[in-house]
Amino acid sequence: MFLFPHISFSYLSAFLFIVPLPFSLTLYLADSNPLLSFNNQVKEGHLYTGNHRRGMYLQMTLDGRVSGSNAPTLYSVLELKSPKQGHVIIKGKSSSLFLCMDSVGHLMGQRQYTEADCTFRELLSEDSYTRFISSHHGFPVSLASKHSPDRHTGPFTRFLPLRNTLTEESVSEQPPNIFNMDSDDLLGMGLNAMVSPQFSVDK
Repeated sequence: MFLFPHISFSYLSAFLFIVPLPFSLTLYLADSNPLLSFNNQVKEGHLYTGNHRRGMYLQMTLDGRVSGSNAPTLYSVLELKSPKQGHVIIKGKSSSLFLCMDSVGHLMGQRQYTEADCTFRELLSEDSYTRFISSHHGFPVSLASKHSPDRHTGPFTRFLPLRNTLTEESVSEQPPNIFNMDSDDLLGMGLNAMVSPQFSVDK
């Protein structure tokens, strides 16, 4: 028995054609592979390095100087982006400068990004530390003094990414204690030692 005698066959056919349409759309599944969107992901945080005596944070100030600060500052807040797997571009959030390296391994903040000078290979270790090696020049990012014999192999070439918890209001107007990488007393033995911060991971 036909249940809808008052409905024409052409109207019923159109209705049946429209109704299954949403169900057919559910057959399409967007690719959820997280690697596809990784190139557009920007990670924000600090890069901490140190040894058993001293710890410091890599920072880039407005004049393009790359130095180590004994405490997090607005200039140590960095943005890290991966242009391709295993490589990273590092930019200062407050200075808007790219971390770059010249042909002798000297670090500087640069307004203009150049792939040869401002792209680094990211080498992860089992202890959560990371080394950044210039893709073009082959030198590691290091906050060790240029006079240090182990400038390219010492502890100041290993960085621990730390989550940024700073806000502009939380930063003291007092100028930070900056380490002079050209000094023979990089560790500042006359200063109070700083304890390495506890690395925390989101649960």
